Amino acid sequence: MPVPRTLAALAAAASLAACQDAGERSVSMLRPGSSFTVARIDGAPAPAGVTFEVGEGSRVTGRAPCNRYSGQLTESKGAMTVSGVVMTRMACAEEDRNLAETRFGNALGSVTAARRVGEGIALIDPQGKVRIGLVPAGGS
Repeated sequence: MPVPRTLAALAAAASLAACQDAGERSVSMLRPGSSFTVARIDGAPAPAGVTFEVGEGSRVTGRAPCNRYSGQLTESKGAMTVSGVVMTRMACAEEDRNLAETRFGNALGSVTAARRVGEGIALIDPQGKVRIGLVPAGGS
């Protein structure tokens, strides 16, 4: 009866992979004191100076392409959110930064998971699309 054993082995491997994936996608990798540079927004390089910092109580703060922002990082039922996002309202002098600002705000509001990618972290949406790419502050 090799077929039932094969099916059992495949089922066990799938369960293990699911558990491992959940651990790699945990918001716990975004610990208080973490400081990141935003490297990419929706697949495009982020303008210089965009940051993502996690403070006490999982408060998120940073510099968007044009403005400062803050919000609350939470995890519920396996999904993470950055809620209650507030942003200063200064206009950018450069059109490309204005467009990046809009993309960043939309991306920040859509993330539901974090996944480790090399030394960095990808913030992804419910469809699995990487919306924001983070690298440790001082990294490339």
